Amino acid sequence: MASKKKRTDPDGMEMPPADAELSNEDDSGSDNSDMEVNEQVQVEFEARNPEDSDFGGIKTLLHQLFLKSNVDISELTDTLISQNYIGSVIKQCDIPEDDDDDDDMEDDDTIFGVISVVNLTERKDLKCVKSLKCQLLERCKQCSVDQVEKLNKLLDNEDSHVGFLISERFINIPPQIAVPMFDSLVKEMEKARRKNMKYDFKYYLMICKTYKLRPGKKNKAEEMFYSNSEEEFFKEISEMSFSYCVSDEHDTVVEGKWGEEGEMDSYRTVLVIPADKLDTALVKIKSALA
Repeated sequence: MASKKKRTDPDGMEMPPADAELSNEDDSGSDNSDMEVNEQVQVEFEARNPEDSDFGGIKTLLHQLFLKSNVDISELTDTLISQNYIGSVIKQCDIPEDDDDDDDMEDDDTIFGVISVVNLTERKDLKCVKSLKCQLLERCKQCSVDQVEKLNKLLDNEDSHVGFLISERFINIPPQIAVPMFDSLVKEMEKARRKNMKYDFKYYLMICKTYKLRPGKKNKAEEMFYSNSEEEFFKEISEMSFSYCVSDEHDTVVEGKWGEEGEMDSYRTVLVIPADKLDTALVKIKSALA
């Protein structure tokens, strides 16, 4: 399936075409049952501010990030919706009804992606924020003990606000969609700051879905791959980072096999990004995905 995305919102944000591919296999048991059919279909997406009806879709996307952690993703989802002047959700554009057969089809309210930022400093009393901080410090202690003190100071410094940057989408949605989404988010934060709202961050904290291939015949080095490929550019400008394995938490989004090289181990990579370097990363992302 090829996914084409182009949409202009009232602020002039245009989403460029982007490609994704899915394979459909014939399970009918016929002679052609072992043939792989690649089908390309044009699909248009739109980005808009989150609303109450998006709760289930946003929560599903957050669940694929947090898996079995004790972070209250319901409360986090409510928080994203409550600050709907910041961030966007991606949905499929409405398809005109051409005939009566469409009357039998259910409305597709699927949320394909979400982008937003939560002020961890201002919202420190929320249960989901408290548990997120505790989880990050515990994970950091387990895999990068020399960085725990620095991370703790960063999260506890009320004079330097930290924004939890969330950019989640389904794995078959292409990275090109990230460019207009981040552009829109940056503009929305600028508007909020002009209204003296607390979106003036010193750092951004980001949790990325990553994975490593287990050693096989051709791949020996444990190279880290990013499910959202553009996030590698955020890693380049990060001031601090660490990764922890979540394979035992059944990460169905990226688990599986890649060719014959061995199974994947799922990770989460935490990045601490200086806010004044965010634009640098976005310029590189735009150039790479142009």
